[in-house]
Amino acid sequence: MDAEKVGRRIQIVRRSRGLTQTTLSEMANLTPKYVSNIECGFKTPKLDTFVTIANALRCDANSLLCDVLDVAVGQESGLISQKLSSLPVEQQRYIHRVMEFMIDELSTK
Repeated sequence: MDAEKVGRRIQIVRRSRGLTQTTLSEMANLTPKYVSNIECGFKTPKLDTFVTIANALRCDANSLLCDVLDVAVGQESGLISQKLSSLPVEQQRYIHRVMEFMIDELSTK
């Protein structure tokens, strides 16, 4: 497992929730230094600690592992689709055109 990628994802989710490392550490019964080491990729949490962190952040494990799981790509596509469907139709069409262009560009390489 790429500890740096997982740690970065934990940090992103933590910040998006408006939590400090100290607050997260208190919620997960960890030291702030340990949370920092996880976020920097210096430490890989044990499974039970990882679950505790995910629960404290109120997010699913796949969200924290999406950068290291191949199957998470499909889940991310579903999340993007949900966000896309909440936009006005003209903006949806614009994004579809951009994505089609990008896919065509990548498939010719």
